[in-house]
Amino acid sequence: MIDQPPAWVYKRDGRRVPFEADKISRALFAATETLGQPDAFVARELTDGVLHFLSAEADHDPLTTTQVADLVIKVVRELGQPALSQVFEEFGRRRALTGPKSAPCESKQAVAGPDQAILQEIASLLDNPSAASDPRGLLWRTGEVSLGSYALREVFARDLVAAHQDGLLTLPGREAPLELAALVLGQEEPRRKELVETLEEARRWAGNLVALDGPEYGWFAPASDQGAVSFLRELGIGLRATGLKGVLNLNSASVPPWAEELGEGPLFAGQRSSLAADQASARAALLRDRLFLPGARWDNLRLDWHLGERDWLPGKEDQLLPLARRAAEGAPVSFVFDRLRRPVNLAEGLDRRHPTLLLRVGLHLPRFAQQPGLRSDPDLFLHKLGSLARLALSAAVQKRAFLKRYPRAWTGFLLDRARLIVVPVGLETVVQEVVGQGLCVGGAGLDFGRRIVQRLREVLETDGQACRVDTAVDSAPNFFLPRAAEDQAASSSSNSWVAGLTTWDAEASPRQQLRAAGLLHAAADLGTAAVLVPQEKPLVGEELVDLLRYAWHHTQVVRLRWLRVGPPPRQLVAPWEEAGP
Repeated sequence: MIDQPPAWVYKRDGRRVPFEADKISRALFAATETLGQPDAFVARELTDGVLHFLSAEADHDPLTTTQVADLVIKVVRELGQPALSQVFEEFGRRRALTGPKSAPCESKQAVAGPDQAILQEIASLLDNPSAASDPRGLLWRTGEVSLGSYALREVFARDLVAAHQDGLLTLPGREAPLELAALVLGQEEPRRKELVETLEEARRWAGNLVALDGPEYGWFAPASDQGAVSFLRELGIGLRATGLKGVLNLNSASVPPWAEELGEGPLFAGQRSSLAADQASARAALLRDRLFLPGARWDNLRLDWHLGERDWLPGKEDQLLPLARRAAEGAPVSFVFDRLRRPVNLAEGLDRRHPTLLLRVGLHLPRFAQQPGLRSDPDLFLHKLGSLARLALSAAVQKRAFLKRYPRAWTGFLLDRARLIVVPVGLETVVQEVVGQGLCVGGAGLDFGRRIVQRLREVLETDGQACRVDTAVDSAPNFFLPRAAEDQAASSSSNSWVAGLTTWDAEASPRQQLRAAGLLHAAADLGTAAVLVPQEKPLVGEELVDLLRYAWHHTQVVRLRWLRVGPPPRQLVAPWEEAGP
């Protein structure tokens, strides 16, 4: 763990300014470029070494930038990088003579223009007749390519872009540089606007995903079949028109904040509460049943069905069976466990305490394990993992700073409250490589996986407080974070690209998978578990409900999805992701 560095430094002209560790990392990365060996991780790791020594000065008067630079030169040299130290020292001399604009560490990343990438994307779409027949989808994709290229040029610094291109980091959501990654829809009472209008408003702030929290508590009325049909129709229109993905949260026993304001005082509150709960359950059932009518397709919507204490009362469990069967057949359904002393989870990275998501960053652990000595030393792996986590934190700081450069009315402190979600990619694979056994076996493999999650959480929380960024470790909504078009094929068939707090072992029993995933989720207080079910051995009938009951009573799983897998090579069958935008 890194001690706290100084909060302030004095510049050459005498001004006192906040200390920014990222500037050291970027300068050291520029030095690696000058040496012809650009390495963002080495630059970040050396920066962490410098911060260790700088922390000793934190209780004294602020240092000058010249003193900081001298310490960087000395520490980098002592850490076995004399050539890098010399280049950094030369940067300082040139900066002193000609001014800060001459320093190469501040120049923009030279990223190729988007034209060629756009042509490649269009060509790939035209190869698919169904996608080519959708001009709107073609427009979305070409726009995303251009904006993604812009983000790599203007939002993120050169060291982060290099880490992304090297495969250490994955920066999803860069196609929406001016928006947050996700938010919970309707922070105020939703019925003040029509649903389509609410989604259009949300698209101003969120670039990828919105979560709907408990619409059964009064978002549509009356509680009738026609009311459910109208609500789902508006939801579908709004998602298609905005290009957003949605997560529909139903059946939570906890009333969402927007609905609590609908009360009319304490008189007969108990009776009204019971009546409201019954009406909400009826509305939730209507939405659930209408959502999966024959012929209905929801390529951009997932249902998150919440389970709590009331769902395990006598006579209640049988109501789970039809939905569990649909989920096991491949419907886009997750089961979320509303446990005591945990906020209601509304999507990966979103809950009622954290309604906005600034950025999601993937850390590719198998690629990281290629650093010298890491595959043979679990403790060294965990120690160096902190530097990789700090690169992800730097991405969040830079994205937030970029958004603040543009004057927008961020209502309700949406930007200030938005948090960073770090997603470990290839957790199952890296545990196999370093320890020699998988997560589901238990023992050393599962313990190492849990320690990875704990290490990420500890570093992010400690360093996130220093830069006022709320952080967490969680999963990806669809278990993959492909970083580039050329990685799509690999990400759909390789365990090394599985993103999130989940096991990925179809040979393990469902209970083994749930037990291991529960320990990972307990370490993060978040997560989505994929329960892999071989197509030749499908789960049927009471088996499904028994596994949900087991997950509730005997694990700390936060969310789970059934996924059918075929024989090796293992292929994910996920209808939600098969269709294009």
